[in-house]
Amino acid sequence: MRSWTGSGSLISAAVLIVVAAGCGGDDNGSGPPPEDPLAIAKATSSGDAQTGAVGEALASGLRVVITRASEPESGVAVNWATGDGGSLSPPSSSTDADGIATTTWTLGPDAGTQTATATAADADGSPVTFTATAEDDTPPPPPPPPADATIQVLGPDGGNRFEPTEVTIQAGETVEWVWPAASRDHNVVPDDVEPTSSGALADGPNVYSFTFTTAGTYDFYCANHGGPGGVLMSGTVIVEP
Repeated sequence: MRSWTGSGSLISAAVLIVVAAGCGGDDNGSGPPPEDPLAIAKATSSGDAQTGAVGEALASGLRVVITRASEPESGVAVNWATGDGGSLSPPSSSTDADGIATTTWTLGPDAGTQTATATAADADGSPVTFTATAEDDTPPPPPPPPADATIQVLGPDGGNRFEPTEVTIQAGETVEWVWPAASRDHNVVPDDVEPTSSGALADGPNVYSFTFTTAGTYDFYCANHGGPGGVLMSGTVIVEP
C-alpha cells in the first residue's frame, strides 16, 4: 500500500512558497496610480481681447483656471508676464478653491496689439497667451482756426494766377492760400518780409496759412510765374488796424 506522508509534505511546502510569494515586499508595480496632470486654460470672463488706453490698467483682470482630471485644483502657482513695457499685478498668484488665478494688466506705452502670458509649471496648455489692443487716448491737436480770407493758387489750367489778387483783413487775422488738386509748381513769396515764404514750389492739393499782426500793405508773388512789384502771378494783402 502507497504512503501519502511524503506527498503531503511536498504539497504543504508548495502552498507555503505560494503564500510567501504573495506576501513579499515586491508589489510588482501594483502601487497607487500616478496623478492626472494639471491643465491650464482661460477661465470664463478671462479678460482676453480687451481694449484700453496706453499706460492704463485694463478694466477686467486676466483669469485662468487650473484643473486636474477636470476638477479645479487650488494652491497652484501661476506666473504672469508681458513683454510690451506694461506690468501685471501681482506677477504671481495662486489658484483659489475654484482653480482660478487672476491678475491686473497695465498696458505698455505703445499703441497697438500687446500680449501677456500665464504659466503654470508642468501644466498641459501652459503658457496661456492673452492679447489686448492699446489705444493712444491723447486728444489730437485742435484744428487751426478758420481762415479769415482765402486766396486760390491756380494754374496752369486757366492761367497761373492768385484768385482774388487782393484781400483785406483786420490785424490778427489769417490768410489761407489754397492749391487745388490741378495746381502745379507754385509758391508764395513776400515782396518784403511778410507773409513768410511758403517754401519750395508745390503741387496741389496744398495749403499755406499766415497770420498778419500789424496793419499795412503786404505784396507777394509766385517765384515760378511772377515777381516782386506786381509782376504777373502776384497779389496783395491789406491789413487794417
